[in-house]
Amino acid sequence: MATEAAKPRIILLSLSLLGFFDEMYDALLRELGSKAHVQRVKKATSAMRLLSEQPPPSAILVTDEGLTLPENAHVWDAVVRYVREGGPAVVTGHFSGQVLPPDMKPFFAAVGRDVAARLAPRYSQKALFVRNVTPEQSWYVSNEESVVESMVFPPTSVNTPQETAVAFARVGDGKLGYLGDVNAEKDSDAVILAMCGLLG
Repeated sequence: MATEAAKPRIILLSLSLLGFFDEMYDALLRELGSKAHVQRVKKATSAMRLLSEQPPPSAILVTDEGLTLPENAHVWDAVVRYVREGGPAVVTGHFSGQVLPPDMKPFFAAVGRDVAARLAPRYSQKALFVRNVTPEQSWYVSNEESVVESMVFPPTSVNTPQETAVAFARVGDGKLGYLGDVNAEKDSDAVILAMCGLLG
């Protein structure tokens, strides 16, 4: 385990934090805390201050839809600048379940072999997909066997090319990730850690 001074710094950008986030994502928060110095920001002014600090954070997790609100456009611009200059940012948590589709900024490569070996080859998740994603940007994709599972209705196919619930795309010199899981699956925690460079 890294000493506190040597730990990477991760920013949780939570501009519209829901009260049950910490409980729902407890396992992820504990795992992140064991590997990194985690700083949560709930206000745009604090976000701008932390994003301007040197050295820059090791990664940013966008945990909710607050970044898409018009009053936070300047924070979004700062995050895009951070990514273009080489930093990874991951859109996760409550973002996919709370954002209005028209408010999603247009963003979004594939995982390397060493990281892929440490992730689940496939797993079930309740997720919201993004479309127009190339195979190179997709970490998990549906296939002819992928179905919606229901206790009430028969399985229906979800095999839709160019759609994924897990994407990681190059933006400038950095990468921007998207994780559409709305249920905080354990395998999704590993995806987040991998996108932040903390899986290992």
